[in-house]
Amino acid sequence: MANWKISTKPRPKNLPADKIRPRTRRARKSRVTGRGGRHGRTMTFLNAAARRLAWNDYEKVSVAMICRDARSTPYTFYKRFPSKPAFFHCAVLVTFRERTKAFSKAMDAKLWEDVTPQAIVYRLVDEVVANTLTVATIGMTQLAMRLAMSKPKGAEPYLEFRAAIIGCGVELLSNKLKIQNPRKAVREAMQMILAMATDEAWRHGIPFNSDRQQELAESYSNLVFRCLALPPAKRDPEGAGTDHFAITELSEHLQTAYGISKPALRRYTKAVNASRKPAFKLGSPTKPVDAVILQTKAENRKTDKSSKRNTSKRRKFRML
Repeated sequence: MANWKISTKPRPKNLPADKIRPRTRRARKSRVTGRGGRHGRTMTFLNAAARRLAWNDYEKVSVAMICRDARSTPYTFYKRFPSKPAFFHCAVLVTFRERTKAFSKAMDAKLWEDVTPQAIVYRLVDEVVANTLTVATIGMTQLAMRLAMSKPKGAEPYLEFRAAIIGCGVELLSNKLKIQNPRKAVREAMQMILAMATDEAWRHGIPFNSDRQQELAESYSNLVFRCLALPPAKRDPEGAGTDHFAITELSEHLQTAYGISKPALRRYTKAVNASRKPAFKLGSPTKPVDAVILQTKAENRKTDKSSKRNTSKRRKFRML
């Protein structure tokens, strides 16, 4: 891209008309913002938030902190994101949608047809550890879980990522196992590994060092081997390994790929805030235990509104 400069020298007089070039300022849309290109600043904000959330609780992370980490200003931040909650929803959306896309591409069934089940297990476990316990994802995982408690729609990208890992494991391993009901066994094993990794991320709170990540990957792999009745095997040094634990940042093309514009984020945040927790369904016939459980919700409704009498307004007596 050419470097345009506005000249401050006076224009010579009596120039021919064909040699006069109008002075035009450089268009705002063609200016490079941030690292990587036109949309690099948006991705810089998201990467800075991922690093900050890996070490701090999201309630203590402010827009000013994110702007300092991104070496930008709040004005630039709010030009791209309507609010802080909308920014967090966007971060969860882009992070896990992109990781789901990359995972599905790397674990294509055609590329893993002639691979042993042990090698597939090692790679799946490495993906779980790399996308749960590293700097780029541990804070986003915790943020997605907190959103799931109150706004389920905000955690849908994270749940889609988990479903992609489970579905890939079932597709790649079920045909290579000689056990009863292999699809159910693989699904339960992958759910168990995801639950354990998420629990580690929730309890530890900060990223794990590389030695601990490798240790967890080995223990998770051995556990899956026992669940699927597979003989233990050594890792392939040229296959899955520590290279999957490297810190990766979001690239600028995601701005266009996911349509992360300010109006789109407003609509998405509105849909997230409108989402509610799932309804409690009674069986048919209704069991007394379920009725007692549902009664606790009715008890909560009695105290939803404060019963304190409003005494701020004084009575006014009108003179007749």
